[in-house]
Amino acid sequence: MDDLSNDFYSGKDLSGYTAKVSIKKGNAVIKELVSQVGKDITLKVPTPRLWSPDDPFLYDVEVLLMENGKQVDKVGSYFGMRKIAIQKDEKGVERIFLNNKYTYNLGTLDQGFWPDGLYTAPTDEALKFDIEAAKSMGFNTIRKHIKIEPDRWYFHADKLGMLVWQDMVNPGNDSKEAQIQFEKENKVNIAQLYNHPSIVTWVLFNEKWGQYDQERLTKWMKGYDPHDW
Repeated sequence: MDDLSNDFYSGKDLSGYTAKVSIKKGNAVIKELVSQVGKDITLKVPTPRLWSPDDPFLYDVEVLLMENGKQVDKVGSYFGMRKIAIQKDEKGVERIFLNNKYTYNLGTLDQGFWPDGLYTAPTDEALKFDIEAAKSMGFNTIRKHIKIEPDRWYFHADKLGMLVWQDMVNPGNDSKEAQIQFEKENKVNIAQLYNHPSIVTWVLFNEKWGQYDQERLTKWMKGYDPHDW
């Protein structure tokens, strides 16, 4: 929970290039490392400030691509650090723990409908408004119901401090073709979204819609993203 890992790769030969990686806490650089491009790197964050709905702290990360000591490209992003797990409370009952603290997930089921665009939000502010409205009513969790939102929605969840239970999109029918497509698409969905600190749960199926091979698929999901459950 106190490490940041990155790998750098390209379709061209970058053997003469280096990557300078900086982690920032506000305006202060707290960790920096220079590595040859093409190598995996790990940076240990000192005394990490953990992300939670009460304190949705996000670190900034900046990567500079250097050629012979000269900057030729730059990219920036952010990350949050948190731990989600099933643990036993003082009575031996299994509960959801966030950062080793029992955290009751009090949430709504959000189908992401809009009166004008149906599944498409009218503006970025509208995406943000829905999450802010849920928080103002005392909820700390949203279950995103059989829908993948634009990445901006998850950014707002990260920034505002909203736990997300993310549904897999329903396979639609019981055919083998639908099951193959279901697994293919949801592998891409997890790969696209797993780095968001707000996402703490992957919901494999909604009720019994299209259920099949639950044990195999649950093991696959846990193996593909061991940091959420």
